[in-house]
This record gives sequence, structure tokens and C-alpha cells, in this order.
Amino acid sequence: MPLAVRTSSVLRASSKAPFGCERPIEERLAALALPISAERGELPSRAVRAELWVGEIRDALMPRGLVCPSCRGFAIVRYGKRRGVQRYKCKECRSYFTDLTGSALYRVRRRDLWLDFCQCMVEGLSVRQTARSLGISKNTAFAWRHRVIAALTSADSHIPCSGIVEVVHYPLVRSFKGSHVPDGARLDDLDWIVRRYRSAYRHALPPARLGGLLLAVDREGTARARVTMHGESLAGALRRIASHNADICAYRSYSSLTAPMDWPDRVNWVGGRRGRLKARDRLDPGPLYHARNVRGLLHKFRDWMRPFRGVATRYLLRYFSWYLRVSACAAVRPGAAARLLFFEALQASGHPEPG
Repeated sequence: MPLAVRTSSVLRASSKAPFGCERPIEERLAALALPISAERGELPSRAVRAELWVGEIRDALMPRGLVCPSCRGFAIVRYGKRRGVQRYKCKECRSYFTDLTGSALYRVRRRDLWLDFCQCMVEGLSVRQTARSLGISKNTAFAWRHRVIAALTSADSHIPCSGIVEVVHYPLVRSFKGSHVPDGARLDDLDWIVRRYRSAYRHALPPARLGGLLLAVDREGTARARVTMHGESLAGALRRIASHNADICAYRSYSSLTAPMDWPDRVNWVGGRRGRLKARDRLDPGPLYHARNVRGLLHKFRDWMRPFRGVATRYLLRYFSWYLRVSACAAVRPGAAARLLFFEALQASGHPEPG
């Protein structure tokens, strides 16, 4: 199933960048020196690599020229450097900013490791494996991971599914891993076998522990997800990930929808049907309506999540956005896939468009 991944390569597709985005002469000279050093077998300097990436970040985040992130003005002048990063001053609002302000690399010290870090994310390495590979602490690897996937999730939330939308709702037992468990969700008074096999004994768990993962996929390959709580309306969750005129189709079975479907418009039911249906639901939806894509996406996402051995429910949507990029770049070389992931995360958390 093709899943569209938006990258910032479109922003840098022109042969010549605008005047405000042109790199300084030292960065262009360093770019020319890198292939020569590679032919000689010399290792590139990490300072040069970091400075080159700062130039690429500036071109991706500000394709129309230098823009103030506060007032979005264009009256910008250079104002020295800090830790190798160019500083700027806005003449209109008198604020200061750098090439990295507002991006995922803001206030990150080891910028030279981020392409290697994105490659570890493409390969699906764990936090400890990434930390050992890059020579950083596991806390740093965890913080970097969530900087990237939080930016990707923020970008996904602005593009809903449209047209024919396939829907599936998978039951979940909420996990509070790494955080305080609320009083209504504690399992201390339950039997040990219920605490050990929570998925099999969902009926014995408190309502605060119950939830679901709502997945939606349209015919263009756009996939969105939403975590629902116990008793939450599916229509309310669908409005956040699908357009108001979406044509919803889903399997009419308890394994596909574990909560009542209360979408106000017509729902195209496919597959096995249980229970009494309304007159509008008895009509044959036709061959265009099926839910094979979303069900296949659910199974693949569950298999991909198994090596992580449990993720907090509040971070589940972030991991879903991460999985979409990994699956879309499966046929791309790891180095190119790492650059796509790197620049897409920067674009998602970068400066707003001027105007």
C-alpha cells in the first residue's frame, strides 16, 4: 500500500536558492573539499559536517529567504555566531534567532550525529542500541527520538483522510509506562493472573484502563490514527482524522469495531455482518468499498511494535507516525532514507511560511 511521505526536497528543488538562503563561502568551499578528502581516504571533520548541515537546514526551513520567527519580517542582518551557528537580528522586532531556532535541532549539541541517528531510526534500532552505536547516553537517544517523532506527529495531524476512508478500531489496554498511574486505573487489588494477562481479561479491568486505536486509510495512501478512551464516541475521533465528507467503510464485525459506530452519514459495511442492520446499511456497497488496506496496516504495525516491548499509550501515535515513514522508505537506501526522515522532521517543526 503506498503511503505518501512528504519531504522537504521539494523546497530545495530549484537550481539556485534565493539570495537570503545562499550559503557562506566557507560552507561552499567545505562542500567542494569533501569529495577530494573522500578520494584520499581522509575522514571528514565533524565540525565541517555540522556546518554543512546547518546550511542545508537553513535552505529547507527558509526557502524564500531569512524570515524572523517572531514577526515574520524580512529585515534581517547577521549578528555573529554562537557555537558555530550563525545568529541573526530582526530590525523590525529587535529579536535574535539562529538557523536552528524552531527546529528539532534547537539547543542540540551533537548536531554532527543526527544523520547517523536518523539512520538508526530508519533501521528501527532500540534506544540502547542507538546509544551504543553513536556513543551517547540512552537518555539522550530517547530524547532525540521523541523530538523527531513528535514533529512527525504534529505534521500528520494537519492532513486528514478524505474520499473513501477505511476504518478499523483495535482494542487496547492503556499503558502508563514511565508515568504515574491514576487512582482509577490501578491494578493492585486484582488477581495476579489478571494483571499478568491483561489482554485476555479485559472484562475484569477498570474502565480507566480500557481504550482503543482507531486507524483510517484513504485511497491516496494517507493513514491517520487516534487513541480512544473507554466509552468515547467513534464519530468524534473520526472527525479529527477524516474530513467531514469522508465516505466511511468498515467491516461489520466485533473484531473490526469494538465500539459502536455513530458516524452521522452513511457507513458502507463490508464483510461479515452481525446483528440487526438499518435499512440504509442493507445495501450492497459495491466492489470499491473494502477494508483490506487498513487491516493489513494494523497487522504490520503490531508486528513492528513487538521489539519495543511495550510503549506508553500517550506515545503510541508518535510511534505510528514513525512507522509510516519507515514503511514508506523500505525500498530506499538507508542513507537516503535517513536524509528524508531528517529533513521531514525539520520541516515539520520549522519556521512558518512568510506572508
